[in-house]
Amino acid sequence: MDSSDLSNPPDGGAEMNVWREDYQIRSYEVDCRNRLSILSMFSFMQEAASKHAAALGVSIHQLLSENYTWLLSRLKIQIAAYPGWNDPIQIKTWPSGTQQLFALRDFAMIDPDNQTLAAAVSAWLVVDLQKRRPVRIAPFVERLKPIEGNHILNDRLDKLPALKSPVHEKRFTVRHSDLDINQHANNVKFVEWVIEGVPAATLSDAVPVELEINFQAEAFYEDRIVAACCPQDPDNTIFHHSLTRQQDGRELARAMTKWRFE
Repeated sequence: MDSSDLSNPPDGGAEMNVWREDYQIRSYEVDCRNRLSILSMFSFMQEAASKHAAALGVSIHQLLSENYTWLLSRLKIQIAAYPGWNDPIQIKTWPSGTQQLFALRDFAMIDPDNQTLAAAVSAWLVVDLQKRRPVRIAPFVERLKPIEGNHILNDRLDKLPALKSPVHEKRFTVRHSDLDINQHANNVKFVEWVIEGVPAATLSDAVPVELEINFQAEAFYEDRIVAACCPQDPDNTIFHHSLTRQQDGRELARAMTKWRFE
């Protein structure tokens, strides 16, 4: 996969509702290869989305005052290239419509030559904090002013299949520093557990080029997490994943990753 495989973000008249956030990659945002880690990339995207939502009057902080909150439910990201330490990049993000109960938001990571290095689409729910249930998305989408149908990835964010035969497992415990403003483990931690769950040889010699994840339930302080996965091809380049809570067996997330050996 290279940048030519990814669509371009919207331009022209649609730019009025595209948020841009510039970054210069710092030493603590790179991995052991001195390139931007997928966790830092995801954090950049979340930060840009948060700032855009705040500018539109629908940030998590603003929704909390109305007894609602945003929850990320589904995410798919494709990566053509990883920038390195000190490289400048720009994150573009825009609300891109709806899918059932979900508000959709797209992202692009752009280099100084305007090449798309990574592209993502995400699906968000608004949850009533008293009932702990999703609510109708339409009133909130109106405030987002979406660029309807302008998706950087054409794939629908559908429910991923359950992991049937786990082959590899790792275990983690939710730390207090893993919690976010909703008092549960941040979405970035889920991605970290998924990535860390693959075999050591894959982590050492390959990089993720695609990740799709369904967030299904919350993880709380001191929960014990089992990250399981199973390779889907002989070369260990495609994996199906699950995250479950050890105490009660509750499935917290499903994921699929694709890797490129270097």
